[in-house]
Amino acid sequence: MLAQEGRCAICRAPDPQHLDHDRRTGWVRGILCLDCFGGLGRFRDSPELLAEAITYLKGTTWHRVLIHPGVFQMCSPMRGRPPSRSS
Repeated sequence: MLAQEGRCAICRAPDPQHLDHDRRTGWVRGILCLDCFGGLGRFRDSPELLAEAITYLKGTTWHRVLIHPGVFQMCSPMRGRPPSRSS
């Protein structure tokens, strides 16, 4: 995987050690670090599950909101929203 320049195909960590392949076709997709390799496996290589995880993270991460010059308030995007489907 010369195109990866010795880095994980996902997070770009140096010296990835795990050969990732598509479980259906057997085709090699790239070389990954342990964390990224394990993460894909835990999400069962499902783009739908990964998309749900991204939506979850975006909806629960606290953000700094400028309320006055030099004054920030921490706000959660989940505030005032109904619980997610999975809760």
